[in-house]
Amino acid sequence: MHIEHIPRRRHTISLTPLIDVVFILLVFFMLATSFTDWRPIGLVTGTSAATPGQTPPAVVRVDADGRLHYQQRVMAAPALAAELKDARQRDEISAVIVQPEADANLEDTVSALDALSGAGVAPMSLATGSGS
Repeated sequence: MHIEHIPRRRHTISLTPLIDVVFILLVFFMLATSFTDWRPIGLVTGTSAATPGQTPPAVVRVDADGRLHYQQRVMAAPALAAELKDARQRDEISAVIVQPEADANLEDTVSALDALSGAGVAPMSLATGSGS
């Protein structure tokens, strides 16, 4: 008796669908990932006046060019944050008020608030008006 032996066809796994799925996952994670560090900035919203004898707050003005003014000096944000943090720890100031001028850019104001908040300066509040 003769049994015919039919050679089996070898099945190969196609890599094309696998590469497509990996590519789609790569694109999904690239679009879904956010590298921005979002964090809230805590601001005091009270409107009560300071009581006499209380240490005064520090007023930081933001001008139209984005420069930060403190005690008649123009300072960079990191140096200002360090100085205000030290002053706060020595109880020389009770709080920090960031006061943008009327023509100040919102981005510069938020950058100043972010820099001070990131350095640990607290409590902070945001005032309106130039205050000159």
